Amino acid sequence: MSEVTARIASREDGRPDLPLQAEPSARQAAPEKAPAKQATKDEGARRDDGRPTRRRWRVLPIIVTLCVAGIAAVACWLLWQTYMASPWTRDGTVRVYVVTMAPEVGGSIVELPVRDNQFVHKGDLLMKIDPRDYRVAVDLSQAAVDQAEADFQNKQSQAARRLQLTDLATTPEQKEQYVSTARMAQATIEQQKANLDRAKINLERTEIRSPVNGWVTNLLLQQGDYANTGQTSLSLVNADSYWVDGYFEETTIAPIREGDPARIWLLGYRQVIDGHVDSIARGIVVFNATPGQSGLATVNPIFTWVRLAQRVPVRVRIDHVPPDVRLVAGMTATVEIDPGPAAESRPVAGQGTSSGAGAPNGGQPGASRSGPTGPTPSPH
Repeated sequence: MSEVTARIASREDGRPDLPLQAEPSARQAAPEKAPAKQATKDEGARRDDGRPTRRRWRVLPIIVTLCVAGIAAVACWLLWQTYMASPWTRDGTVRVYVVTMAPEVGGSIVELPVRDNQFVHKGDLLMKIDPRDYRVAVDLSQAAVDQAEADFQNKQSQAARRLQLTDLATTPEQKEQYVSTARMAQATIEQQKANLDRAKINLERTEIRSPVNGWVTNLLLQQGDYANTGQTSLSLVNADSYWVDGYFEETTIAPIREGDPARIWLLGYRQVIDGHVDSIARGIVVFNATPGQSGLATVNPIFTWVRLAQRVPVRVRIDHVPPDVRLVAGMTATVEIDPGPAAESRPVAGQGTSSGAGAPNGGQPGASRSGPTGPTPSPH
């Protein structure tokens, strides 16, 4: 049927008739099935060759994950060892001594040669109070001294003349009276001289000079203002007294000793500031020991299960300040201390069998009692 249909189609298309071919027998069709079986075998072989590759791709993410987890575990361990071996805290503050200047005499300010945030050297004039009244006081005191000296000379001469007279011309009581009067005149001279010295001191106090190297801060005075005696007029930041207080948890201060090197990072700078441990505070406020109205201790009855570690101030003296770093009191700092390899074997200052334990110098002989003297940062 298929052959007839093909001939009919060829006639309709105008093509010549194709010769008739006999249908292939079953023996002839058999060889055509062999290539199909061969293709099936090749496809199966290709599938078998792809299975190990897929298995390898499935195992690779697991291996990578285990490697990353191992690296993270080692990094965490190293960070923990670093944290425990080198105590550090982000709770640090830059501190400095501030000198408050208050006039010891009152009067109008006639000179104010400084401005706010200006760097001044020790001995520079900060302000001058009207000295005219105090100059008059010096002149009056000097005149009183001259008058007292003249009166003393007169009474001393009278006493000398009375002592030369006989008892017939004067009585012993009169002699003693003239001698006592001369001594009183001499005491008056000393008193007037003391008043003169005080007047001169008050005249010198009209010029207020800087006692330290530092910066004028928060200057609110103006020329012409009236300065009251004992009232703070201006403040100076002592440039030679900067230090850093690091507030370490009580669980991390065991290896810290005086003299241990320290590194400081300010919040606004990347440079490292070198320093060393100057001292460790020996006391903080205990709220449970606050006395009440009756004088007894006030104890909080609430006790939480979570106990927070107290923070102990550690004073760090600054050894070197980079040129680009500007120290400002109150800045936030991160402090890291290197206890060193012999931290456990070194004694704690102020402890042991020394009889001076608890003394201001920590009970150690030869400990310095001088105040903190840090670097003098250059004025910016």
